[in-house]
Amino acid sequence: MMEEEKFSLSGAFQKGKEYVDTQIKLLQLKGLAKGSRIISSLALDVVKIIFTLFIVFFCSLALGFYLGEVLESNALGFLLTGVIFFILVLLIRAFEPGLEKMFMNLTIRKVTSKWQGEEDEDIIEEKIKSSVNEEFTENK
Repeated sequence: MMEEEKFSLSGAFQKGKEYVDTQIKLLQLKGLAKGSRIISSLALDVVKIIFTLFIVFFCSLALGFYLGEVLESNALGFLLTGVIFFILVLLIRAFEPGLEKMFMNLTIRKVTSKWQGEEDEDIIEEKIKSSVNEEFTENK
């Protein structure tokens, strides 16, 4: 005769508890992975901004000295460089609402793409495509 398995309420409760604990740990790990992806992306963006500021600073110095040589006065060269930046600030101020909306949308898209893990899906798709191509070439 076959032994009948008895239904144990405490056993079912224990398995349910283990399942819930496992799901909680999985969600924590997924949240940690997505959060770290966002933070690392923002940190890299800050580094890029700092390097861009250095580039702008040194190019401004070079432009100031160059215009100073052309105008035969360093003061006029740096004054003209300052005027160029002042005009840029006025242009940015004139188009501020549109620029603000554009940068806000760009930031939201970047953060949500990191949160949703689109980059990981792209990498997985590339691996699948490459493995399919390898199998196809091997079978020829």
